[in-house]
Amino acid sequence: MELLDLLENRIDSLVTEIEFLRKENAKLRENVSSGFAALTEENNYLKHALAEEQHLKDVVLKRVDGLLLRLQSIAAGTQ
Repeated sequence: MELLDLLENRIDSLVTEIEFLRKENAKLRENVSSGFAALTEENNYLKHALAEEQHLKDVVLKRVDGLLLRLQSIAAGTQ
């Protein structure tokens, strides 16, 4: 009988531990999910910011090219 009591107690302990681990697993999944959502949002923001930076770079380079052409034409006219 004593062994049966020990077995029942051990099974109860294991069931309690399984329930605890399931709850912890659910919390971890929720944290991972919300973390993933935050990273996805940040990634989208960074992609947008990068596209804006690339556009500004292109605009600046075109303006610089225009100024260089203007200077070249002035220099060619004075030689």
